[in-house]
Amino acid sequence: MDIFVSKGEHDHEVCIRLPAAPDMIWPMLTELDRCSVSGGPARITGTSLFLNLAQYISGADLEEEADIRRLNVLAGMVDGMSVKDQQLLSGALDAESVNGLDDVLRVVYSLGQYEFIEGVTTDKELGGWLVEHGQAEVEFPKEVWPYLDYAGIGRSYYADHGGAYTPSGYVKRREAVQMQAEEASPAFTLTLASAAGAVRLDLPAEDAEMERAKRALGLDSLDSAAIRDVEIGYPWAHLLPTDAITLEDVNVLAQCVRAMSGEELRVFGAVLEVEGPCSLHEAGTIAMDINDYELVTSSEREYAITALGYAGADDEVLDMLEGFTDFDALGRAEMEADGVRQTSFGAVKRLSAPWPEQGPEMRQTMG
Repeated sequence: MDIFVSKGEHDHEVCIRLPAAPDMIWPMLTELDRCSVSGGPARITGTSLFLNLAQYISGADLEEEADIRRLNVLAGMVDGMSVKDQQLLSGALDAESVNGLDDVLRVVYSLGQYEFIEGVTTDKELGGWLVEHGQAEVEFPKEVWPYLDYAGIGRSYYADHGGAYTPSGYVKRREAVQMQAEEASPAFTLTLASAAGAVRLDLPAEDAEMERAKRALGLDSLDSAAIRDVEIGYPWAHLLPTDAITLEDVNVLAQCVRAMSGEELRVFGAVLEVEGPCSLHEAGTIAMDINDYELVTSSEREYAITALGYAGADDEVLDMLEGFTDFDALGRAEMEADGVRQTSFGAVKRLSAPWPEQGPEMRQTMG
């Protein structure tokens, strides 16, 4: 993904290809300072992808390693998407309340919660699609279709369900029934092999499914089956070690993941990034203890205000402190004391015991 960076409208612009290390980006910002007429910070004004992405990431601070890391994660995920998924993401961003990179990544991680109706770009087209597919509130006989107010039907549906029209189609959140079906899909899929052949096993698996796999492979126990391949359909899959795995460990982890909420799945990804487990068994232990971790705001100021609130400061006290308190410095100190770590899934902390204090190099990435 390419981003276009400038200090002002019609001013000098540089193109930065992501992913990129900070020491590749910062010299380009120095060159931008030298050539620009406008003052102020460098801002992202465009991207090589869909048109509206730039407006949602324009506030990224390219002088901060944490924001560069988030942009690199975003670039890697979006570049790997199909054109249809990019169109889906474009509409999902418009349909949600997005205020910065953390929200953009949140939408990317939960893209499966949205559906894309291709070619539907107006209320009238939406009304026609709903009637044709039997998804309008009333099932209309085909004899009356030519006389229906399709724009009114689409407008009413849009008002109740939200979403966003894009140049390519309509994007909205999936219905509860669709979400339940998605949650019922397998968390992991293993390909098991023996001399008798190979089978695919969706996990978590019930005893009956295990028995069918054993019979198909001609084995007394699946522990003796070779694990030929493992598929994990989550954005943190690359953080799981899969070089030495057992069926039991994968099944336990799959059971834990199946029980997680969307927020907990993000927490799990963040903790995996921090902890770097050496085995699936260790990852399963983290998953079973997921309530010991919490995503927090990445804003130092907001973190400080929240900490003051916990300490008993009400709105009146906070108003008195405004202008006389360096909330950013206080938030930074509180984050370090609480062991908050920044990850591509968001800022996270451990509740039972803070993670050890980071070294100077790691602290530079906080913020």
